[in-house]
Amino acid sequence: MWFKNVTLFHLSNPFRVSVESLEEKLAKKVSRECGALEMSTLGWGSPIPDGDALTLSLDGAILVAAKKREKILPATVVREALNERIQQIESTEEREVKNREKQRLRDEITVEMLPRAFSRSRTTYAIIDPDNGWLLVDTASRSRAEELTVLLRETLGSLEITNPDTELSPAGAMSQWLFHDTAPAGFTLDDECEIRENDEHGGIIRCKNIDITQGAVRKHLESQSHVVRLAMSWDDRVSFILDQDLTIKRIRPLELIDNMRQETKDEEDAELFFLADMMLFHDEISNLLIRLFELLSTEQA
Repeated sequence: MWFKNVTLFHLSNPFRVSVESLEEKLAKKVSRECGALEMSTLGWGSPIPDGDALTLSLDGAILVAAKKREKILPATVVREALNERIQQIESTEEREVKNREKQRLRDEITVEMLPRAFSRSRTTYAIIDPDNGWLLVDTASRSRAEELTVLLRETLGSLEITNPDTELSPAGAMSQWLFHDTAPAGFTLDDECEIRENDEHGGIIRCKNIDITQGAVRKHLESQSHVVRLAMSWDDRVSFILDQDLTIKRIRPLELIDNMRQETKDEEDAELFFLADMMLFHDEISNLLIRLFELLSTEQA
């Protein structure tokens, strides 16, 4: 299993929790079903398909999985019930229902419906990487990533993390790569980008499936615009989109890696393939990130 996206955090302090100790800590906040009046719950599940363990060791890194369960209570259903309740009150009591009472009625209806609501679950994976000092979360959503980091902080008692920081602006570097059509060593520029005008109310230009190094794209960069997203490939092994906040999106293994994965899948059982595939992903994304940080740490990189 490969992450489709990576929201990256920097571990401010060395991560010294062993896999065994982490397993024990996660078990104290394991995922559970929603209670009758709960809209959602968040806890730890197994990162291994059909597994029981709450951690998976990846040659120095650790894979974990946060499982969120939430009730499905469509706003339209609540609104219809609320309108019926309001009409009934106004008809029988011959008075207008004010806003404050409407809110109270909405809350009452929600409480009444919750025990009968269906539930769904979603899993967010993360890799704790002590060697590189990173926490990689499999999502492009900042709020969803922060859900996991909050749960991890509560589980461990403390967790100091920061957003990744670089000496050079990712947007500035991407703009230079695209303007000069000079991808840094190991990378190639693909056929998609997003450009934003520097003006406070400037527009956004999205380009896809074209030669982004020519024509109108260059003219936009000449007119005080900057690249905020850029499609790239790393070492002919992985394609991705780099965001200006260093989020890595739409990660996809290319043919060379796909062939390696298929060979492993043909030889291993499901659980061993999952482990091998995750270790391969971690190795590839680590090399990619290390090179990106090298490029953004000095103009000479």
